[in-house]
Amino acid sequence: MTSKHEPFDDTAKAFYHRWFKNWGIAVETEREVFSRSRKIDLVVTCTDTDRSSKLQNTVFVHFRQLNALELKGIHDPLTVDEYNLIVMRADGLGVPKYKNKSASTHQEDAKTRKSQLLNEITVTIVCVTRPNKILNELEKAYRFVKKEAGIYHCDDVLGKWIIHPSELDLVPKNYPLLPLARGDKLEQFISLCVREGLNDYLQLIIDVGLATDPELIWHKILEVKQMKYQIREETWPVIDQFFREMPEAIGKLPTFQEALASTQKQGIQQGLQQGVHHVVIRQLRRKFPQITTGLVQHIEATSDMEQLDNWLDQIMSANELAEIDFNISPQNQDSQK
Repeated sequence: MTSKHEPFDDTAKAFYHRWFKNWGIAVETEREVFSRSRKIDLVVTCTDTDRSSKLQNTVFVHFRQLNALELKGIHDPLTVDEYNLIVMRADGLGVPKYKNKSASTHQEDAKTRKSQLLNEITVTIVCVTRPNKILNELEKAYRFVKKEAGIYHCDDVLGKWIIHPSELDLVPKNYPLLPLARGDKLEQFISLCVREGLNDYLQLIIDVGLATDPELIWHKILEVKQMKYQIREETWPVIDQFFREMPEAIGKLPTFQEALASTQKQGIQQGLQQGVHHVVIRQLRRKFPQITTGLVQHIEATSDMEQLDNWLDQIMSANELAEIDFNISPQNQDSQK
């Protein structure tokens, strides 16, 4: 649970709650362990079948019977104090709540129950920002060992795991956590999602990116240089939603030209052109309200995507309307006044 609430919390928790539910695995969000402690993000309860079959080839293969899953967003790095609190809450999962019993009976039952469950509990902390102090500076104290790229384990009775998505290998078992990666790894995963039609993961990338840092997502989507493959038909609605929520991203659309051409879908291309027309005119009216009807018609009649993109760049930097070269001949300028 983050100390500074941000949209990342609800977006990511809802996705992983749905992910486990779709596998038929019991999961709940916001589990309260101690009345004065913040709640655990997700608690996943697994059967032997869940562990041996459903989770066997996933990044959650280490799960035991009872599992605390904590998500630490971009603005919520894992500190030593927060780590200690998380472990305390996970440890408390082994203590059942008893009612209408004497204090001594409650303590004895709780103690017995906890000792039986402690080796069946894990706590996994997924950190968007790498917790260098715990993994490096305090390596000897906290005894985390790198099991594989991006996955660190402390081999205590209570199993402790730290996962840094940006270090994970780009393999199917890691897909559920790669939407939380950043930098080059996120760019690579976005490219893979578009190529393979992994729309659930692409949707999470867009939702989390828009919630925390809009530029993080649109730069990565629109600057994928290797996007020479055909975009799947079912992926277009996801990309379309992103453009609707983040229209200024279309200003970098030329990086999509090869992908657009390869689709050979004239209807899609025309729809995108209309979308770019809308954004250019919208931005122009925001900055220079007194534009003429003739100029609007001139923009709408332009089908050259590179020209539209160039106009949008000029609009962003111009202080006066006259600074923008709309390629209108002198005689047409008179007719459009």
